[in-house]
Amino acid sequence: MVFISFCYAQQGENKALFQLSGIITDASNGASLPAATISVKGTELGVQSDKNGKYILKVSAGKVHLYCQYLGYMAEDTIIEVSANRQFNFLLHPSSQGLKQITIQATADNHKEIATQNLTVLQGTDLDRTRGLSLGEALKSVTGVTTYQTGPSIAKPVIHGLTGSRVAILNNGVTLQAQQWGQEHAPEIDPFVANQIEVIKGAAGIRYGADAISGVISVNPKPLPTDTGSMDAEVNAVGMTNSRLGAFSAMLEGALGKKLAGFSYRLQGTFKRAGNTSTPDYVLGNTGLMEDDFSAAVQYHHKNYGIEGYFSNFNTKLGIEYDTEVGSITDLEQKIAIGHPVTYYDFTYLIDRPYQTVNHSTAKVKGFLNISDSSKIELQYSYQVNTRQEFEELSFSPSLAPAIYLQIHTAAVEANFDHKDGGGFSGTVGLSGVNQGNIRMYGYLIPNYVDYDGGAYVIEKYRHNKWLFEAGARYDYRWLQAYAFDADQAKINTTTTSYSGTSATAGATYNLTDNLKITGNYSAAFRPPSINELYIDGVHQSIGEFEIGDANLKTERANDFSLDLNYTSKWLLVDLEGYYNRINNFIFEEPTDQYYHAQSGALLEFQYTQANVFFRGADLNVLIKPLDSLDISSKTSLIYAWNETIHDYLIYTPPTRLQNGFTYHFGNLGAFRNISVGAENIYVAKQTHVPVGYDFAPPPNAYSLYNAHIGFKLIINKTLADFDIAANNLTNVAYKDYLDRFRYFADEPGRNIIFRLRVPFKILNNNNKQ
Repeated sequence: MVFISFCYAQQGENKALFQLSGIITDASNGASLPAATISVKGTELGVQSDKNGKYILKVSAGKVHLYCQYLGYMAEDTIIEVSANRQFNFLLHPSSQGLKQITIQATADNHKEIATQNLTVLQGTDLDRTRGLSLGEALKSVTGVTTYQTGPSIAKPVIHGLTGSRVAILNNGVTLQAQQWGQEHAPEIDPFVANQIEVIKGAAGIRYGADAISGVISVNPKPLPTDTGSMDAEVNAVGMTNSRLGAFSAMLEGALGKKLAGFSYRLQGTFKRAGNTSTPDYVLGNTGLMEDDFSAAVQYHHKNYGIEGYFSNFNTKLGIEYDTEVGSITDLEQKIAIGHPVTYYDFTYLIDRPYQTVNHSTAKVKGFLNISDSSKIELQYSYQVNTRQEFEELSFSPSLAPAIYLQIHTAAVEANFDHKDGGGFSGTVGLSGVNQGNIRMYGYLIPNYVDYDGGAYVIEKYRHNKWLFEAGARYDYRWLQAYAFDADQAKINTTTTSYSGTSATAGATYNLTDNLKITGNYSAAFRPPSINELYIDGVHQSIGEFEIGDANLKTERANDFSLDLNYTSKWLLVDLEGYYNRINNFIFEEPTDQYYHAQSGALLEFQYTQANVFFRGADLNVLIKPLDSLDISSKTSLIYAWNETIHDYLIYTPPTRLQNGFTYHFGNLGAFRNISVGAENIYVAKQTHVPVGYDFAPPPNAYSLYNAHIGFKLIINKTLADFDIAANNLTNVAYKDYLDRFRYFADEPGRNIIFRLRVPFKILNNNNKQ
């Protein structure tokens, strides 16, 4: 929801002022509540909580009457005594009379977002209902976001038609540095760590660099606890009928007391296993997965300084559908013509060749220093290691070694200075540097390389009455040295290239009324070609392709315009965003309309090319609450893309998507609490805007899916446990998705019943056992 009122009271010069701070959280699940309003009754003094639910308020000594409210929750009204700086936290309870929603506009001052760009936050119940899904699948509920898939278990997020290295993905504030160039290289993040997932739609390169030319996805854990002497835990369990997936995640966190006050910690782990996925008519062979993840965090926090450490390890093994590997070109053509497997398989958890394994480790250290009440310096260092191995079928590769082995090491450092003054100005200045290197073994796909990146940026905001103005600029430099293999001369060629460019943004928000606001933003961004786009040359067996790069590719340059209209009232939310994004020298992978015959069999051939293109579209999100207990939602995503170079449509553009549903809240019934029942329909149109004869198979037909869910809470050992049962593709429709690379060979998954259980519980409270 949009909370846009900031009120500042004049404090008497003769009164002592003290700092009152704290965190606003959901009492049922501990989720932080950003943009909650905290005010002092009887005055005009008030602030909003930041993205982590934290607030800071300057108050006079004496009794202070606080009022905290957040849409969808019961307000808290309390009086506290203030005689020194102190902390006071709010626990808000969900209310069935509140307007349920998941969209929050970034209007509060926050150095991590461009305030005049569209920000959507997935959290609370809406996030809980995605547990067990991959990050890409979880984000499909966000208007304007879909996925580029490779079979049933691999999904990459797509924002306004753009994916891959154009979408910056952050894991607890660290930009994910992995082999995201591969179409089947999904983000290596465990969604169970997330307390909220933020999606910025539009070029956000000012804050996040050239890899954010289409948007940012930030996976954020909840803040570490600060209640001294406490220890909390949480367990999540998920089961699915399709693929018989089982997932279990557990978390332990606490804050130390006495002489160690200020120290807090968190340990978290996830295990997931699934077998072959089923379509309505057959089982997809070798589509199982195994995953085990671990993360740990520790923090020391003082009111004026602090330091935190974080480590995560993501480890997965993914089966690749058998039918993507074939012997001859004739067999491949026949498989595409048939459109489904010619061999039928039974269910099994066994993962056979072909498969891939991925391990991603991330470590970071971050510190901050408050220079004053409104200025802060942050320093962050991170190191990542990403290792990928891809294994062919043994009939094609007599060796037990992988066909492809790639390992990327990335070190990054960031420094940011935030400031805010009393004249309405606030902003951030930052520097960043990245060093990355790749090690490859066995088969050649991309070369070894060394990459050095550096950037500097500034963002300034100004608030005046009903206006918010914003402007920013950034400069980036990249030095890339690649050791590419020349197959014709059987030698290694060392090639050095450098790229530099500037990005800029300007935007404004005007609050027409307390309920209605309009926001406009213009962003200019650039993106250098990635290593695979330049130098890839070889068999990519896991997606059944032979891929060809182009060392002469130029830098992409984008001009992105967006206009957002947002209306919010007690019973209605309407958010309408229109955008136009023109990209010169747009780099994309296109089919050559030829097949490549390798030793391992026949493959589809793709090559990288460039064109001048534009994307235009609209995202509409409507939420209606005609009754206190009824929510009706509608989400529409429209997108049109044109390739000006060939005067035809751009290939692989998401089709029109409509998502309509309702949720009815029954309240309490005996031992069952917060009972809710809902259903939705997802309609995806046939993509008719495609270049004729440009693909190996025409786009699939439109499809319509029905989903349903029921959720409730039960008290288990004095703890409210969350239960959720969902049914996806309830009518078991057979369909293909245009953005699935394996649509040439098979249908999408059939009906899937999902069972979810979440149990939070308290072990210690101020060193007392619970």
